[in-house]
Amino acid sequence: MLNDIAICQAVLNALPEATLIKDDSLKLVFVNQRACEFFGYSYDEMVGQDFTFFMTAEQSARHTSRVLKVLKSGEPLESEEIITDAAAKSRTVLIRKTRIVMNNRFFVLSILSDISLLRSSEAQIRYLAYHDTLTGLPNRTSLNEELNQLAARSLYHPQHCALLVFNLNHFTVLNDTYGYQSGDSILCEFGQRLRALIGQQGLPARLGADEFALLLRGKSSVAEVEPVANAIISMMHEPFTLTQAKPVVTISCGIVSINSENLTAGEILRRGNAALREAQRQGQNTFCFYSEALDAGSENKRVMVKALAESLTKEGELTCVYQPILRSSDEKIIGVEALARWTHPQLGPVPPVQFIALAEETGLVSQLGESVLRQACRHIRPLGDLRLAINVSAVQLRETQFAEKTLALLQEEGFPCHRLELELTETAVLNADARSLQQLKQLRTAGIKISLDDFGTGYSSLSLLKDIAVDSVKIDRSFVQYVNDVTDTAAIVTAVSQLGHKMKLNVIAEGVENTSQKSFLLTAGCSHMQGFLFSRPVPVDVLAALLPAA
Repeated sequence: MLNDIAICQAVLNALPEATLIKDDSLKLVFVNQRACEFFGYSYDEMVGQDFTFFMTAEQSARHTSRVLKVLKSGEPLESEEIITDAAAKSRTVLIRKTRIVMNNRFFVLSILSDISLLRSSEAQIRYLAYHDTLTGLPNRTSLNEELNQLAARSLYHPQHCALLVFNLNHFTVLNDTYGYQSGDSILCEFGQRLRALIGQQGLPARLGADEFALLLRGKSSVAEVEPVANAIISMMHEPFTLTQAKPVVTISCGIVSINSENLTAGEILRRGNAALREAQRQGQNTFCFYSEALDAGSENKRVMVKALAESLTKEGELTCVYQPILRSSDEKIIGVEALARWTHPQLGPVPPVQFIALAEETGLVSQLGESVLRQACRHIRPLGDLRLAINVSAVQLRETQFAEKTLALLQEEGFPCHRLELELTETAVLNADARSLQQLKQLRTAGIKISLDDFGTGYSSLSLLKDIAVDSVKIDRSFVQYVNDVTDTAAIVTAVSQLGHKMKLNVIAEGVENTSQKSFLLTAGCSHMQGFLFSRPVPVDVLAALLPAA
């Protein structure tokens, strides 16, 4: 028995993680040196004690229940706890428990892993996912979630709120006059003023660029909301503080009242933007409430839907351009991202953000996605072993035959599965049902790669990389933009890069625009990059010229 104990103790001390063994009387009989260092207690102080002597009563009850379950069933268990050591330092610990047998007695072996850094990184990513990096205000994702919850509650209880959407007028002129750093300073100061003025009355948010919003709670009528809008406009009369100037900035404001009407988050924002456009038309430092009369532009929308449907049946109106993806180590182009472009004979060039959203809304996105994939396969197939990345909408992923149609198209075009990578946003994957996830598994089994696009802008969680089988993550350009300016952003990019490397994932940084960003990303360990620094999206003939001769 003494030899067994000596051998067991030697093995435990050789392990890199804190390891403990508890007998069937729930007392510690073995601890390794790492456990002593981990908790700040000596071997003699720990052996013979109940493992829960450094836990709270609630934790102790949970842990004892789990130990008894392992002793009885023999099934291993994992749990996570926040434990305080002898020095009052709290750590997040993953505890893995397994039943072992020695000398015809049952024991429970517990291995503890300190995952504090992992959970801290996840918390930082969650914060950045829901907050604007520059101003610290909640971002568009956060506002959308709040509006969705509001819409859900309105089905059972009338809601009395209002959404105010702001735009800083002529902001590009301010940037050109005072410089982009001063422009950023103005955006931050506006956010601070808005937060100070509103207090707990509502949720201020930055939607992007010079666009902000305010979800005002408990007020919806014109009489209630108008004084708030006037107060915000009055606050703009105070000059903004810059080092060598005090510019006066004006705003325009669109307002939509939210009552008992059943509205989606998208519709609320659409109405707010319709009112904002009218306020901008009326002049500076003005506000406008939404009314159905502002929806006269819906006729233009119907015209565009009809034009898009017609263009999908014709050659040459919907085309593809390709942005190279480079391997960081040698800047060799190893793949491209295909991007759709639409030029209509009468409407002219239509921005992708406009027609793709329209396609998703009207059910044309499946036809659009098929057209882009087929055209891209024909363009990229002859270009050696170049990989092709295609964006997939959450709407497409919900289609019951998406996987079968994709595989059939690749077979028709003679495009190898292993050269195709489907890019999906985090939100699309997180919201996917079991059938959609099964389709992703089917595509991946066939050799198609899966990439998480815009990583960090949805409800980011490092655990998503563990739960969903993916091959690549793309760090969103909003992170890349500030890697040299914001410490938290730099830390997140580094953490994701290192984790991706350990999980054998490609980590692609998108939106690389200058050499200082490239240098940081190389140091951080990003395996691939794309952005204007290397190439803008180009037609296939220009792309072919960028590739080395065979």
